Amino acid sequence: MFAERRQSPRARFNRAGHIHHDLTGLRRCTIVDLSNCGARLCADDDLPPEFTLSIRSDDGERRKACRVVWRLEHEYGVRFLE
Repeated sequence: MFAERRQSPRARFNRAGHIHHDLTGLRRCTIVDLSNCGARLCADDDLPPEFTLSIRSDDGERRKACRVVWRLEHEYGVRFLE
């Protein structure tokens, strides 16, 4: 069994998100789960190593600078840089 390495617990989110990057433009993704420090995303296309993620919730929209820390097929673990 793997040891838990997250700095904060993640909660299920399952909402659409948008990935913004200067070279690749705007892409859609699904934000599977979310924490204060990062998220797990699902995307059909490869993601750049760093990008900005738009997160919409009942509280409005916020943007987070992200870095990919792991990949598994179409799933990505990202850490928030802010």
